[in-house]
Amino acid sequence: MPEFSCRIGTPAGEIIERLYTAESEAALRHELERKDLLVISMRRAGGAIDAARSIMPFRRRVKAKEFLLFNQEFMALIRAGLPILASLDILIERRKNPVFRRALVDIRDRIRSGESLSQAFEAQGLFPKIFSSSLASGERSGEIATMLKRYITFSRTVQTIRKKVVGAMIYPSILLSLSVVLIMILVYYVVPTFSEFFTGLSGGKAELPMLTRGLVFFSNVVRHYILVILAAAVGGFALFQVWRKTARGRMAFDAFKLKIFLVGPVLQAYSVSRFARTLSTLAAGGIPLVTSLEITSGSVGNAVYEKAVDTVARRVKEGEAMWDSMEKTGLFSDMTVEMIKVGESTGALEEMLTNVADFLDEEIEQKISTLVSLVEPLMLVFMAIVVGTILLAIYYPLLKLYSGSQIGAV
Repeated sequence: MPEFSCRIGTPAGEIIERLYTAESEAALRHELERKDLLVISMRRAGGAIDAARSIMPFRRRVKAKEFLLFNQEFMALIRAGLPILASLDILIERRKNPVFRRALVDIRDRIRSGESLSQAFEAQGLFPKIFSSSLASGERSGEIATMLKRYITFSRTVQTIRKKVVGAMIYPSILLSLSVVLIMILVYYVVPTFSEFFTGLSGGKAELPMLTRGLVFFSNVVRHYILVILAAAVGGFALFQVWRKTARGRMAFDAFKLKIFLVGPVLQAYSVSRFARTLSTLAAGGIPLVTSLEITSGSVGNAVYEKAVDTVARRVKEGEAMWDSMEKTGLFSDMTVEMIKVGESTGALEEMLTNVADFLDEEIEQKISTLVSLVEPLMLVFMAIVVGTILLAIYYPLLKLYSGSQIGAV
């Protein structure tokens, strides 16, 4: 749906500006007036700049560490009994990041205008989707502080794993950078020199090995069309980003990620874990199962699983057991289905969902540790093959020529 930039006046006499998403300008104007807001001006957001921002990865963002600190302070204020608006006022004064500060001001204004906390955070486009989904779960169950605590625990786990990954990738990254520099030197300077030498072998009549001919051809293409290659790479990336943001593109890309060797099982476990933990919190809040499933579908972080959870919600609404609906999707493990089946039959669904999430979180950490331990040797092997192949393509004709001259001399 299109976005509209609006300048509105609140019943308290404040003038604020913000972005809204609506089907049309008339529908948005009607909705704002229904909330007793005075629409001063309204224009449709868009244009080349907005389109570029939507596909570029260098957009405004809030650091994970800074966001974690904010959540810790937010949880403490809520647990102390302060209202949400009063808590946000305090937190806004403590923020030094201007991007984060402006986002929190807009969130506060949106809440004053009648939006929920989760909707206000989601509208910023700065924060993880799981966070706004967790807030929505907390709002429905009345346990915002509990959901913040769980999100904080999740964020700490993610940051710890990220630090381990970064630490393990330092040496392979240095190796990769040096290898790329070496390859560029070989392609730009060494290969052209040897290419002229190869052409003069035996009066230009010597037939070069296929590997050497391929390397010479690659060198010529890179040297003469480097700008075209870079432009094509940037254009391809931009088109991919646009495609990935479409419903069909997101579904296809998320399905592809689930099939990646070693990475796919981690993403599957992560999606099921988020599904189980969010649904457990909603179930504890007494929210109907169908409604809980509809809310949970937005927190799994993968379009394939979101569609599966929506399907489960529809089937449960039609009277089918949840475990049976989950089994028919083929996306949930037998262990997950069996534990949920036991939970449904014994009335302990919340406890079983929590157990599933805890088990999968441990499994995720083990799989990531295994993945990280395999990255370094795989990188070493890959770069050894690449550099070794280039060197072989360069020196093999010389060795062949040398062997032929030795045989001729005999």
